[in-house]
Amino acid sequence: MMRIPLSRLRLDPDLLESLGLVRARMALNTEDGAAATMQWSDGGPLLASVVRSMWSLVGSAEEAALPGIIAPDTHVEFVFHLGEQWLAQRISHPGWAMQPAAFVYAASRGGLQFQPTGPVCLLAFRVSPVVATRILRQSLADLWDVPVALDALIGTEASNLIASLRSSPDEERFAVLRQWIVKRLRGWGADDWNSQRLFNTLLWRSRSGSIARVSRTLGPSQRSLRRILGERAGLSPKAVQLSGRMLGACALLREAPSLEITEIASRVGFYDHAAFTHAFTSRIGLTPTQFRAEPIVLYEREHALP
Repeated sequence: MMRIPLSRLRLDPDLLESLGLVRARMALNTEDGAAATMQWSDGGPLLASVVRSMWSLVGSAEEAALPGIIAPDTHVEFVFHLGEQWLAQRISHPGWAMQPAAFVYAASRGGLQFQPTGPVCLLAFRVSPVVATRILRQSLADLWDVPVALDALIGTEASNLIASLRSSPDEERFAVLRQWIVKRLRGWGADDWNSQRLFNTLLWRSRSGSIARVSRTLGPSQRSLRRILGERAGLSPKAVQLSGRMLGACALLREAPSLEITEIASRVGFYDHAAFTHAFTSRIGLTPTQFRAEPIVLYEREHALP
């Protein structure tokens, strides 16, 4: 049985203490049913609802390796390598590639694998595409499923942030990241909260039904919903809904091993086994059976909506 070296994983203590409730959860599941679960809360009135997780990993290449496969989850990871950079590959696109020192990865298709090349000192935080769009102050439409160097998106501010992180003591680096996020989110308002609500509800609470029907439940017209998510998340409503259905399937495949795949397909809104298998394989890069058999996988979990 393999386990992630959680002793090497440091979670932001301020995020853990502030609200006393968990807003984000990523499950790491092993093939024998045992699971290690990483949970995060959040700090501050704004960050409490917009940062899914903030974490760091330090150690040698062997000690701080992140084993297994990370399922695409339609969220955006901001990653900062303060040590040696990692190699990464998408399951559906074999071939290892070096990651930039600081980059943004918006994952919607293809499971990811990582391979350290030397001593690891890594910080990262995860947000929804709505929040990422506001942080970057540009559309994500052309940024999905490829690591994009942060300096290509925000210029020299990225280099300044990396320098600040490297020069700060370990215990202060989370605070540096939090301050930067708050600065980039200056002006966040009612329209942003509404876009975040629409994204979260469509992702986690709309596993069945047409987009037209879902839009009537959410409030905006189908056309308005398409415009809002296109502008503020770089995704179509259908893509967000499908991602939520696939994440629901990931959880059931790993956490309910006695369920037949046909039953799982039905629970996430598919009434044809072949259609579900095709959609899952296209999105994750593995068939449902292969995904269930993997020794270790990480996937985003449903959480309480703000």
